[in-house]
Amino acid sequence: MSSNDGARSSLDSDLLRTFLVVAQEGNVSRASSRLLRTQSAISLQVQRLEETVGHLLFQRHGRGVTLTPAGEKLLAIARRVISTLDQAVVELRGHQPGGEIRIGIPDEYGEKVLALILASFSDAQPNAQVVVRCGFSAEYPEMISRGQLDLAIHSPESVLPGDVVIHREPAVWAASAFADVSSRTPLPIALFDKACWWRSRCLELLETSGVNYLVVCTSESLAGVRAAIAAGTAVGVLPQVSMTADLRVEDVSTLLPSMGSSELVLSKWSGAPRELVSSMELAIRSAFQRSDISRRA
Repeated sequence: MSSNDGARSSLDSDLLRTFLVVAQEGNVSRASSRLLRTQSAISLQVQRLEETVGHLLFQRHGRGVTLTPAGEKLLAIARRVISTLDQAVVELRGHQPGGEIRIGIPDEYGEKVLALILASFSDAQPNAQVVVRCGFSAEYPEMISRGQLDLAIHSPESVLPGDVVIHREPAVWAASAFADVSSRTPLPIALFDKACWWRSRCLELLETSGVNYLVVCTSESLAGVRAAIAAGTAVGVLPQVSMTADLRVEDVSTLLPSMGSSELVLSKWSGAPRELVSSMELAIRSAFQRSDISRRA
Protein backbone atom coordinates (compact mmCIF):
# COMPACT_ATOMS: atom_id res chain seq x y z
CA MET A 1 0.00 0.00 0.00
CA SER A 2 1.34 3.43 -0.87
CA SER A 3 1.50 6.29 1.65
CA ASN A 4 -1.36 7.98 -0.19
CA ASP A 5 -3.49 4.85 0.12
CA GLY A 6 -2.78 4.80 3.84
CA ALA A 7 -3.87 8.42 4.18
CA ARG A 8 -7.09 7.75 2.35
CA SER A 9 -7.86 4.69 4.51
CA SER A 10 -7.88 6.62 7.81
CA LEU A 11 -11.05 8.23 9.14
CA ASP A 12 -10.73 11.94 9.93
CA SER A 13 -12.71 12.86 13.06
CA ASP A 14 -13.57 16.26 11.58
CA LEU A 15 -15.13 14.53 8.58
CA LEU A 16 -17.09 12.25 10.91
CA ARG A 17 -18.40 15.24 12.88
CA THR A 18 -19.54 16.89 9.65
CA PHE A 19 -21.15 13.63 8.54
CA LEU A 20 -23.10 13.42 11.82
CA VAL A 21 -24.45 16.95 11.45
CA VAL A 22 -25.52 16.41 7.83
CA ALA A 23 -27.19 13.12 8.80
CA GLN A 24 -29.05 14.80 11.64
CA GLU A 25 -30.17 17.82 9.63
CA GLY A 26 -30.95 15.86 6.45
CA ASN A 27 -29.96 18.94 4.50
CA VAL A 28 -26.56 20.35 3.48
CA SER A 29 -27.78 23.94 3.72
CA ARG A 30 -28.92 23.54 7.35
CA ALA A 31 -25.71 21.69 8.19
CA SER A 32 -23.76 24.56 6.64
CA SER A 33 -25.54 27.11 8.85
CA ARG A 34 -24.98 25.03 11.95
CA LEU A 35 -21.28 24.40 11.28
CA LEU A 36 -20.62 27.95 10.03
CA ARG A 37 -19.09 26.62 6.82
CA THR A 38 -20.04 27.04 3.17
CA GLN A 39 -22.22 24.43 1.49
CA SER A 40 -19.42 23.64 -0.94
CA ALA A 41 -17.05 22.98 1.98
CA ILE A 42 -19.59 20.65 3.59
CA SER A 43 -20.16 18.81 0.30
CA LEU A 44 -16.41 18.44 -0.19
CA GLN A 45 -15.99 16.95 3.28
CA VAL A 46 -18.78 14.45 2.63
CA GLN A 47 -17.17 13.55 -0.69
CA ARG A 48 -13.80 12.98 1.00
CA LEU A 49 -15.43 10.72 3.57
CA GLU A 50 -17.22 8.76 0.85
CA GLU A 51 -13.91 8.30 -0.96
CA THR A 52 -12.33 7.04 2.27
CA VAL A 53 -14.98 4.41 3.00
CA GLY A 54 -15.58 3.54 -0.64
CA HIS A 55 -19.36 3.97 -0.52
CA LEU A 56 -21.95 6.66 -1.11
CA LEU A 57 -23.22 7.78 2.28
CA PHE A 58 -26.15 9.96 1.21
CA GLN A 59 -28.86 9.83 -1.43
CA ARG A 60 -29.49 13.32 -2.80
CA HIS A 61 -33.05 14.45 -3.54
CA GLY A 62 -34.95 17.70 -4.00
CA ARG A 63 -35.55 18.41 -0.31
CA GLY A 64 -32.19 17.31 1.04
CA VAL A 65 -30.33 14.07 1.69
CA THR A 66 -31.07 10.69 3.26
CA LEU A 67 -28.66 8.03 4.46
CA THR A 68 -27.80 5.07 2.25
CA PRO A 69 -27.36 1.62 3.88
CA ALA A 70 -23.64 2.35 4.14
CA GLY A 71 -24.46 5.71 5.70
CA GLU A 72 -26.73 4.06 8.26
CA LYS A 73 -23.90 1.71 9.21
CA LEU A 74 -21.39 4.53 9.50
CA LEU A 75 -23.81 6.60 11.61
CA ALA A 76 -23.59 4.26 14.60
CA ILE A 77 -19.82 3.92 14.21
CA ALA A 78 -19.29 7.68 13.95
CA ARG A 79 -21.37 8.36 17.06
CA ARG A 80 -19.30 5.89 19.08
CA VAL A 81 -15.99 7.22 17.75
CA ILE A 82 -16.81 10.88 18.40
CA SER A 83 -18.23 10.07 21.84
CA THR A 84 -15.02 8.20 22.72
CA LEU A 85 -12.83 11.05 21.48
CA ASP A 86 -14.83 13.65 23.41
CA GLN A 87 -14.70 11.54 26.56
CA ALA A 88 -10.93 11.13 26.19
CA VAL A 89 -10.52 14.91 26.14
CA VAL A 90 -12.72 15.21 29.23
CA GLU A 91 -10.71 12.63 31.17
CA LEU A 92 -7.34 14.09 30.18
CA ARG A 93 -8.32 17.71 30.85
CA GLY A 94 -10.46 17.01 33.89
CA HIS A 95 -13.29 19.19 32.60
CA GLN A 96 -16.99 18.49 32.71
CA PRO A 97 -18.12 16.79 29.51
CA GLY A 98 -19.65 18.75 26.72
CA GLY A 99 -20.96 16.99 23.66
CA GLU A 100 -24.43 16.83 22.23
CA ILE A 101 -27.60 14.99 23.16
CA ARG A 102 -30.73 14.80 21.01
CA ILE A 103 -34.12 14.38 22.64
CA GLY A 104 -37.68 14.07 21.37
CA ILE A 105 -40.71 15.18 23.35
CA PRO A 106 -44.40 15.21 22.37
CA ASP A 107 -45.94 18.55 21.45
CA GLU A 108 -48.44 18.40 24.28
CA TYR A 109 -45.72 18.21 26.94
CA GLY A 110 -43.35 20.80 25.49
CA GLU A 111 -44.88 23.77 27.27
CA LYS A 112 -45.53 21.83 30.48
CA VAL A 113 -42.17 20.25 31.30
CA LEU A 114 -39.53 21.16 28.71
CA ALA A 115 -38.28 24.25 30.57
CA LEU A 116 -37.93 22.19 33.76
CA ILE A 117 -36.05 19.46 31.89
CA LEU A 118 -33.59 21.86 30.26
CA ALA A 119 -32.94 23.80 33.47
CA SER A 120 -32.22 20.64 35.46
CA PHE A 121 -30.01 19.16 32.73
CA SER A 122 -28.06 22.40 32.32
CA ASP A 123 -27.24 22.39 36.03
CA ALA A 124 -25.75 18.90 35.69
CA GLN A 125 -24.12 19.32 32.26
CA PRO A 126 -23.46 23.04 31.66
CA ASN A 127 -21.15 22.41 28.69
CA ALA A 128 -23.46 20.08 26.77
CA GLN A 129 -25.58 21.05 23.78
CA VAL A 130 -29.20 19.85 23.70
CA VAL A 131 -31.01 19.39 20.39
CA VAL A 132 -34.76 19.23 21.01
CA ARG A 133 -37.35 17.79 18.65
CA CYS A 134 -40.84 18.74 19.79
CA GLY A 135 -43.57 17.28 17.60
CA PHE A 136 -45.40 14.14 16.51
CA SER A 137 -44.13 11.45 18.88
CA ALA A 138 -45.34 8.46 16.82
CA GLU A 139 -42.17 8.97 14.76
CA TYR A 140 -39.82 8.79 17.74
CA PRO A 141 -39.41 4.98 18.13
CA GLU A 142 -38.23 4.72 14.53
CA MET A 143 -35.87 7.67 15.03
CA ILE A 144 -34.45 6.00 18.16
CA SER A 145 -33.85 2.73 16.30
CA ARG A 146 -32.08 4.61 13.48
CA GLY A 147 -29.87 6.56 15.89
CA GLN A 148 -31.47 9.90 14.99
CA LEU A 149 -32.47 10.58 18.61
CA ASP A 150 -30.65 9.67 21.83
CA LEU A 151 -33.69 9.86 24.10
CA ALA A 152 -37.38 10.11 23.32
CA ILE A 153 -40.55 10.56 25.33
CA HIS A 154 -43.52 9.01 23.57
CA SER A 155 -46.79 7.14 24.06
CA PRO A 156 -46.56 3.64 22.54
CA GLU A 157 -49.39 1.21 21.96
CA SER A 158 -47.52 -1.26 24.17
CA VAL A 159 -44.47 -0.85 26.40
CA LEU A 160 -41.38 -2.64 25.06
CA PRO A 161 -38.44 -4.10 27.03
CA GLY A 162 -36.04 -1.30 27.81
CA ASP A 163 -38.74 1.39 27.85
CA VAL A 164 -39.20 3.20 31.16
CA VAL A 165 -42.73 4.32 32.09
CA ILE A 166 -42.53 7.87 33.45
CA HIS A 167 -46.18 8.93 33.43
CA ARG A 168 -49.72 7.70 32.80
CA GLU A 169 -51.97 10.19 31.03
CA PRO A 170 -55.78 9.96 30.87
CA ALA A 171 -57.20 10.11 27.35
CA VAL A 172 -60.46 12.06 27.08
CA TRP A 173 -63.11 12.74 24.48
CA ALA A 174 -62.85 16.48 23.86
CA ALA A 175 -65.44 18.85 22.43
CA SER A 176 -65.67 22.59 21.85
CA ALA A 177 -66.55 24.59 24.94
CA PHE A 178 -68.81 26.77 22.78
CA ALA A 179 -70.63 24.29 20.51
CA ASP A 180 -72.80 21.20 20.97
CA VAL A 181 -71.47 18.60 18.55
CA SER A 182 -72.56 15.42 20.33
CA SER A 183 -76.18 15.72 19.13
CA ARG A 184 -75.23 15.57 15.44
CA THR A 185 -75.85 12.44 13.37
CA PRO A 186 -73.55 10.99 12.27
CA LEU A 187 -71.19 12.14 15.00
CA PRO A 188 -68.31 14.14 13.42
CA ILE A 189 -64.91 12.89 14.54
CA ALA A 190 -61.40 14.40 14.33
CA LEU A 191 -58.52 11.91 14.42
CA PHE A 192 -54.77 11.68 14.25
CA ASP A 193 -53.54 10.31 10.94
CA LYS A 194 -52.73 6.70 10.11
CA ALA A 195 -49.24 6.84 11.61
CA CYS A 196 -50.70 7.09 15.13
CA TRP A 197 -52.05 4.07 17.03
CA TRP A 198 -54.56 6.32 18.83
CA ARG A 199 -56.47 6.46 15.54
CA SER A 200 -56.93 2.69 15.21
CA ARG A 201 -57.81 2.36 18.91
CA CYS A 202 -60.42 5.12 18.63
CA LEU A 203 -62.00 3.67 15.48
CA GLU A 204 -62.08 0.19 17.01
CA LEU A 205 -63.92 1.46 20.08
CA LEU A 206 -66.40 3.45 17.99
CA GLU A 207 -67.17 0.40 15.85
CA THR A 208 -67.61 -2.01 18.76
CA SER A 209 -69.81 0.52 20.58
CA GLY A 210 -72.08 0.94 17.56
CA VAL A 211 -71.61 4.71 17.34
CA ASN A 212 -72.79 6.26 14.06
CA TYR A 213 -69.81 8.47 13.20
CA LEU A 214 -68.11 10.28 10.33
CA VAL A 215 -64.42 11.21 10.23
CA VAL A 216 -64.36 14.85 9.12
CA CYS A 217 -60.75 15.80 9.92
CA THR A 218 -57.40 14.03 10.22
CA SER A 219 -54.05 15.55 11.14
CA GLU A 220 -50.60 14.29 12.05
CA SER A 221 -50.30 17.03 14.66
CA LEU A 222 -51.96 17.61 17.98
CA ALA A 223 -52.54 21.24 16.99
CA GLY A 224 -54.52 20.19 13.91
CA VAL A 225 -56.83 17.82 15.78
CA ARG A 226 -57.29 20.26 18.64
CA ALA A 227 -58.14 23.12 16.25
CA ALA A 228 -60.86 21.05 14.55
CA ILE A 229 -62.36 20.23 17.94
CA ALA A 230 -62.15 23.80 19.25
CA ALA A 231 -63.83 25.07 16.07
CA GLY A 232 -66.89 22.98 16.87
CA THR A 233 -66.57 20.83 13.75
CA ALA A 234 -65.91 17.55 15.56
CA VAL A 235 -65.21 15.71 18.78
CA GLY A 236 -61.99 13.77 19.23
CA VAL A 237 -59.67 11.99 21.64
CA LEU A 238 -56.90 14.05 23.25
CA PRO A 239 -54.49 13.51 26.12
CA GLN A 240 -55.94 15.33 29.12
CA VAL A 241 -52.76 17.40 29.44
CA SER A 242 -53.56 19.10 26.12
CA MET A 243 -57.00 20.39 27.14
CA THR A 244 -57.30 24.18 26.86
CA ALA A 245 -59.91 26.76 27.88
CA ASP A 246 -61.74 26.50 24.54
CA LEU A 247 -62.30 22.76 25.03
CA ARG A 248 -64.37 20.67 27.40
CA VAL A 249 -64.40 16.99 28.28
CA GLU A 250 -67.35 15.29 26.59
CA ASP A 251 -69.50 13.11 28.86
CA VAL A 252 -68.88 9.59 27.56
CA SER A 253 -71.22 7.73 29.88
CA THR A 254 -74.15 7.63 27.45
CA LEU A 255 -72.58 8.28 24.05
CA LEU A 256 -68.91 7.43 23.60
CA PRO A 257 -66.64 4.58 24.75
CA SER A 258 -63.99 5.36 27.35
CA MET A 259 -60.42 5.53 26.01
CA GLY A 260 -58.79 4.90 29.40
CA SER A 261 -55.19 6.03 29.81
CA SER A 262 -51.99 5.92 27.80
CA GLU A 263 -48.50 5.31 29.14
CA LEU A 264 -45.75 7.81 28.50
CA VAL A 265 -42.39 6.08 28.21
CA LEU A 266 -38.74 7.02 27.87
CA SER A 267 -36.78 5.17 25.17
CA LYS A 268 -33.01 5.33 24.67
CA TRP A 269 -30.75 4.70 21.71
CA SER A 270 -28.09 2.08 22.53
CA GLY A 271 -25.33 4.20 20.99
CA ALA A 272 -26.15 7.40 22.88
CA PRO A 273 -23.49 9.11 25.07
CA ARG A 274 -24.01 7.41 28.44
CA GLU A 275 -23.17 10.22 30.84
CA LEU A 276 -25.33 12.74 29.02
CA VAL A 277 -28.17 10.22 28.74
CA SER A 278 -27.99 9.49 32.46
CA SER A 279 -28.15 13.21 33.30
CA MET A 280 -31.00 13.79 30.86
CA GLU A 281 -32.99 10.84 32.18
CA LEU A 282 -32.70 12.19 35.72
CA ALA A 283 -33.74 15.64 34.50
CA ILE A 284 -36.81 14.22 32.72
CA ARG A 285 -37.92 12.17 35.73
CA SER A 286 -37.44 15.14 38.02
CA ALA A 287 -39.36 17.47 35.69
CA PHE A 288 -42.40 15.19 35.56
CA GLN A 289 -42.36 14.77 39.33
CA ARG A 290 -42.13 18.53 39.90
CA SER A 291 -44.73 19.55 37.32
CA ASP A 292 -48.47 19.66 37.96
CA ILE A 293 -48.99 16.93 35.33
CA SER A 294 -48.19 14.03 37.67
CA ARG A 295 -50.15 15.56 40.54
CA ARG A 296 -53.19 16.04 38.31
CA ALA A 297 -53.06 12.55 36.81
